[in-house]
Amino acid sequence: MTFLITGATGRTGAGIVRHLRAAGENVRVLVRDSDKARKTFDDLRGVEIVAGAFNDEAVLSKAFKGVDVAFLALGSSPDQIRLETTIIGGAVKAELPHLVKLSSIATSHDSALFVGRLHAEIEDHLVASGLSHTLLRPASFANNLFYAANSVAAENSWSGAASTGRVAYIDIRDLSEAAALVLRDPALHGKTYDLSGPDAYTFPEIAQLLSRILGHEITYIPVSPAERRSALLRNGISEWFAELLLSLETSAEAGQIGAVTTTLKELLGHDPRTVEEFLIENAARFS
Repeated sequence: MTFLITGATGRTGAGIVRHLRAAGENVRVLVRDSDKARKTFDDLRGVEIVAGAFNDEAVLSKAFKGVDVAFLALGSSPDQIRLETTIIGGAVKAELPHLVKLSSIATSHDSALFVGRLHAEIEDHLVASGLSHTLLRPASFANNLFYAANSVAAENSWSGAASTGRVAYIDIRDLSEAAALVLRDPALHGKTYDLSGPDAYTFPEIAQLLSRILGHEITYIPVSPAERRSALLRNGISEWFAELLLSLETSAEAGQIGAVTTTLKELLGHDPRTVEEFLIENAARFS
């Protein structure tokens, strides 16, 4: 089979490409920047690069030609809905047999998670398109904890708007491995997979983990959503991205991203990485 990976230079997409190539699969990547793609995959042979604008019909036609299964995942941005729906349109026009879309575990039109609302719009378009598809809905990425790293390193604390809500963090490396398995196995197609790590933590519990790992006290300071938004904006973050970051906390407090599922372990055939393992591995980022 031939696989097309969009967003291939991102953390999830790049991991998928590596897993597919390790399995001997034919892989094509759709990217904006061919130089970045060549640097990302300079140690891999057999990766075909199609570069250009994601809303260019000629680029999409070239990208989808002869593809059996495609993976759709673009980074969160104000253009995400427009670009992903355009890519879906290109897939329909090319009569793509199957599409696997990266979504979110808290996808709904009234979700407290900002990206969950974006994905709800895109999923509606995907369903209406009639395209055969599979949905991967991970919980929050463990890498999102890096948003607290600078504050922890400088002040041994960080602030947020979720003192009791739990987050079932998933390691992106596990997600990439699972996505590659789903892409390759037609028996796994046509389903929706809610994916999480093996445990869920509150932010104060993350602070306790960091305290033990770093060897000194780390404190989580609860603030109101309004105070958190103001702090993000004062730091020069755009209103759009501030809303996204704040929603990672308000959705946790609303209980929308804390459900632990066994689906990831079942797909992988082994235990997923834990949050504690992730923090130990990345302790230098918080020091």
